Amino acid sequence: MVQATEQLKVLQQLGRTYRAFLSAYEKEVGHFLPRWKVMLHLYNEQGPCPQKQLGDASHMDPGALSRQLSALETLGWIVRSTDQHDKRITNVLLTKEGKQQVEQSLPKRTAFIERTLGDLPDEQLRQLMDSLLQLETRFSATCKNVHA
Repeated sequence: MVQATEQLKVLQQLGRTYRAFLSAYEKEVGHFLPRWKVMLHLYNEQGPCPQKQLGDASHMDPGALSRQLSALETLGWIVRSTDQHDKRITNVLLTKEGKQQVEQSLPKRTAFIERTLGDLPDEQLRQLMDSLLQLETRFSATCKNVHA
């Protein structure tokens, strides 16, 4: 059994790895990861997307999503509008400039993924994914138990 200090080191390394990933991703792809998730989802939708659906798809809480959308709106990369059939729904649409941003960044994203993960054996990637999913499940369960 791994000692508690070694377990703590694993969690600390997970945090450092994630921060290093975010920094490298932003530098190489040209967008913060939360912004990119929103833009890529809208790009793939190829039409207006309800703001709630966008939040669910990008795994963002409403406040974080609203901040990202405000920034993207200021850049002129999205427009928001009230749904004509249901006034309670706000639709989000990528502008022509927003689409160009995504199209310019897609090759950078592909190169980044290939450079950082491309030479890892498939079995190692599967094991890493399994471990990360297991940790996510445990972290989520811990949050639910604390708030219950």
